This record gives sequence, C-alpha cells and structure tokens, in this order.
Amino acid sequence: MIVPMKKAVLFALKQDREALLLSLQRSGEFMIIPVEESTQLSQKDQAEMNALKAENTLGFATRYQGKRSFLAPNPEIPYEKFIQTNEDATELARQLEQLEEQISAAGTEIGSLEAQRDQLAPWVTLEIPLHKLGATRSVRFHTGYIGLGNADAVKDSLQQAGAEVEILGTGAEGRLLFLACHYSDEEAVMEAAKAAGFAESTPPRFEGLAADAYALCEHKLEEAQALQKDLIQQVADLADRREELEILCDQLKAQCERLSAPATETEATFCLHGWVRSDRMDKVKKAVEQVTEAYDLAFSDPTEEDDPPTVTKNNRFVTQFETITDMFSRPKPSEGLDPNPVMAPWYWIIFGLMMGDAGYGLIMAILLYVFLKVKKPKGEFGKLVRVMWYSSITTMIWGVVFGSYFGETWHPLLFAPLDNPVGMLVFCLILGVLHIFSGMILKMYHDIKNGHFWDAIFDQLSWIILITGLGFLFLPQLAKAGQVMAAIGALTILFTAGRNKKGFGKITGGLGGLYNITGYMSDILSYSRILALSLATGVIGMVMNLLAGMIQGSVIGFVLSLAIYFVGHAFNIVMGLLSAYVHDSRLQYIEFFGKCYEGGGKPFKPLSVATKHVDVIDQNNEI
Repeated sequence: MIVPMKKAVLFALKQDREALLLSLQRSGEFMIIPVEESTQLSQKDQAEMNALKAENTLGFATRYQGKRSFLAPNPEIPYEKFIQTNEDATELARQLEQLEEQISAAGTEIGSLEAQRDQLAPWVTLEIPLHKLGATRSVRFHTGYIGLGNADAVKDSLQQAGAEVEILGTGAEGRLLFLACHYSDEEAVMEAAKAAGFAESTPPRFEGLAADAYALCEHKLEEAQALQKDLIQQVADLADRREELEILCDQLKAQCERLSAPATETEATFCLHGWVRSDRMDKVKKAVEQVTEAYDLAFSDPTEEDDPPTVTKNNRFVTQFETITDMFSRPKPSEGLDPNPVMAPWYWIIFGLMMGDAGYGLIMAILLYVFLKVKKPKGEFGKLVRVMWYSSITTMIWGVVFGSYFGETWHPLLFAPLDNPVGMLVFCLILGVLHIFSGMILKMYHDIKNGHFWDAIFDQLSWIILITGLGFLFLPQLAKAGQVMAAIGALTILFTAGRNKKGFGKITGGLGGLYNITGYMSDILSYSRILALSLATGVIGMVMNLLAGMIQGSVIGFVLSLAIYFVGHAFNIVMGLLSAYVHDSRLQYIEFFGKCYEGGGKPFKPLSVATKHVDVIDQNNEI
C-alpha cells in the first residue's frame, strides 16, 4: 500500500539548528524540501571538500594494505561513538595525505632520474667530458645513432671518408657513434654518415665524464627509491588503522547531509519544510522534543500543487520485491496504486520457472543465505539479493515439478520440458494469460475504487471475457461457450471503446479498440521466453554432464570431469540468474505494468545516517 504523506513545517531557534538536524538525521523520518535561500554554503562546501579528501585518503591507504574481503562485514560501531569527533582520525588522515604527497613527489623524482640514467647509458664508455664535445679550430665532433645491425660496416665507411669513429653504447634509438674529423673532411664524412643512416644526436648536458654523471644518477635513484620504500612502509603501518578512516569518512558524509539541509533563517530563528510519513509523525515530534521545547511543528495534507514523494508499506516478503518496481518507476501518490502485492508473487513464480532446476535452486539458497548472513547487504542491493534468495525456493519447487536436477531429468511430477517442449509452451502461455489477467483485475479494482465502474467493465472485463473465450475455442468441450464469450467480449469492445469520442469517432474508436487484440496476442506470446530460458538452462546443464561423463575413464579423467562439473554448472547458474532477472523484469514492466500501472513517483529520501564503510548500531533507531 502507498503510505499517505504529510507536509511538515518546523520553526525553532537558530541556536538549536545543528542539534535539531542531528536529531532528525538520527530519526531518519524527515525529508527536507529545498527552498530558494540556503545558508552556510561556505561550511557546506568545506565539509564536502573534507569528505572528498578523506575518501581519497582512504582509497590511498587501501592501495597499500589491500581491500577488505568481499564477504567481510562492515565494522559495527555504536551511534554515540559515531557522532563524536575523533581528533586522532583527523590527524591520521592529515599524516596519510602528507605521505601521499611525498610518495608522489618521490615517484616523480624516480621517473626523472630513470629517464636521465637511460639517456646517459649509451655515453658511459666515452672518455671525453661531455661539456668538451664542442668544435675546435681544426677538429669537428659529431655524435648520433645508427641501426643496430650495421655498426661495424658504417665504422669502416666513415673511416675511409677520413673520420675517427668510436662505437659507444646502445640506446632506444639504436647504436651510438662518436665521430671526430678534420674540419676539411667534415662535409665528406657527414655525407657518408647520412648515407649510412646516421641520425645526429646532441650530447646530454652534464659536466664531466658521462660515466661519472651516470654513477651520480644511479646513486640519487637508489636514495629516492629507498625514500619511497620507507614512505610506503609508513603508509602500510598507518593503514592498519583504516577503520578509523572509514568512520571519519562516514562522519564527514553525515555532516555534509546536515549542512546541505536548506532552511529559511532570520536573525534568531530558522524554518524547515519537509515531508513526513503519516504513520511516523510521532517519531519526528519526539526527535524535535529531545533537543528543545522552543519549537513549532505543524503537519498538513499535500495540496494539488505539491508533489509529495512515495513510500510503500508491505509485508516483509513483498517489500523485497519493491526494488524491481522501483527500477521501473515508483508508484505515484495521485495514482493511488501499489502493484507490488500482486507483482511480487508473480515475479517470484516466474523467476523460479525460468531457472527450473532443483539442484541449482539448492545451491542458490545456500550461497545467497551465507552471503546475506556474512555480508549483510543493505538498501536496494540487499533487497535484490533477498529477491534472488526467495526465488531459489521456487527454483527448487519447479525443478521438482519438472524433474530437473543439475541438468538431469528424474521422475518429473508434471512432465519434463526437454521431452515435451510443446506442452511446456502451452503451460507458459496459460501462465502468461493469468499474469496479464491479474494486471487487468488490479486495474479493475483501481477503477471501481475510484468510482469508474463502467471503465472497469468496458476496458478490462470485456477483454478478459474475449481472451478467455478465444482460449476455450481450443478445448472441444468448451468450444461453444468460448464462441459465446468471445462474441460478447468483442461486441462490448466494439460498441464501447469509442464512447469518449464524438460522431464518427465512436465507430472508428470501437474498431481501433478491437484491433488491439493483436497487441494482446503479442503480449501472450512474449511468455514463450519462459520456455526458451527453461530449455536453455536444462540443455546447458545436460551438455556439461555429457562432457564430464565422456572423460571419466581414468583417475585423471575423473578429476577433470569434476572441474567440468564445477565450472560448467557454475557458469549455467550465473547465466541463468542474469537471464531470469532480466527477462522476468521485462515481463513485469511490459506485459504486467502495461495493463495496470503508470508510475512516475519520486522516492522518499529522508535526512538520515547513510554510511558506506561502517554499520552504525543505534539502540533507539535501526540505521
């Protein structure tokens, strides 16, 4: 059901603002409505910057300690500790931030020194100081690179041209050559050099011998690497206190939420506007009274101009499936229709039917149960995991009904889909018709509740009668009744579909309405995807079993077959889960919601303690 919302207006003293926001955040029941004017923007910006810096620092520390295990639960801390300022954590973040800057600077220096070392490496064997390679009155010097394969041949050709040649080291550009010649031979030597592929290169700008510069560069590089290693060790030691950083990150995030709360202020008072659930008004009032008695809190019903958020309230089973509807669109309060109580059982049934293997359902139930107990996922992701876990039950049930156990068929209670695909197709189509009818009946209930009785009869019941009659035509014993029902439904649609139009539009409206039978047939045929996914899961499982059985002739073959069993069935389960989730959702969104539901609501997002790294345990409120 959709919970009615109340619009709340809170007046209080400005000096109580922070304490009131903290108390409202703790209660998690007050969604603040933005206003045009907002105070404390500078504090908010600073808080956001601090939160971002803390999150980046936590990520930096995690790189040097490693992430927490995927299955490891978040640390739990009491609310009283969570709201306390921890100066040690702030100092820890500052130290890590400084170390990050120092490590970055050390890394930059190491990169620069490595580049210098690589530049000097080919020149190490040159026994002439680099700064003295300039031309003299009668001698010209040239240095450059040639290809690696023809250094000796190039040396001989250059010597014949009148140059003294020394082959130096090897660099990224090739083999380094040092040329010296009389100035009168320079032109002939350079022509011969260019013909040999010589590419001139300027010597590095260092004083003294290249070997000395290289050794000095190596020494500085070792020092920089040692410094970086020491800094990384300091980070690793501090990273053992990562939990303090995680608490600090979530504390700063909660502070940002409070400072982001828009309020209208005067010199001495402030005013908050917000949305409150009609069944939780007492909790909001209690949260305010815990801080101050100098306040005025008023609740009122939304006006036509207001756009209140949507909150649904259902039992524990249906609540988990609300995440499926929310991915499509939340219910709109003005529509007044919550499809979840009807949609949830159908999603649960169809998901299990698409998987349809008792063995896979058992594995899903065990693994997802362990994940829920160990990881304790929250929010929409936690709901989705529980949807999968609930669906493992219907997966096992349908697996027993169709006799499917890890891809093998054994004593089906109804029939085996692999042996009777036509029967399975008929079964899926009948199920699809019932699914669509449930949406139409839900729409009828909504129309009658809102006083649109004839809309329910003409737009919904007539189609149910027509489609049911067409279905009865395939059963000899019900064929005559089917003809009558189909005729009644078709005539009702023909004469009423255009009732809201004028003149000739009434006739065309009726014909157009009757033409929608093609859309209904298309929707019903969409449920053949259940057959396709069920068969795909069964066939892949059977193939994996056949492959494993083919190599079990020896001990090694038996071991390899176990690997095939494990990998093959694990792959089949994962792909089956993904496919069932996607296609089951599609059937709800298109075939079911298309008959009864529009959506368009916005979520209820109260000011609350939303943490990422730790779980806050509050004795008074469940956070």
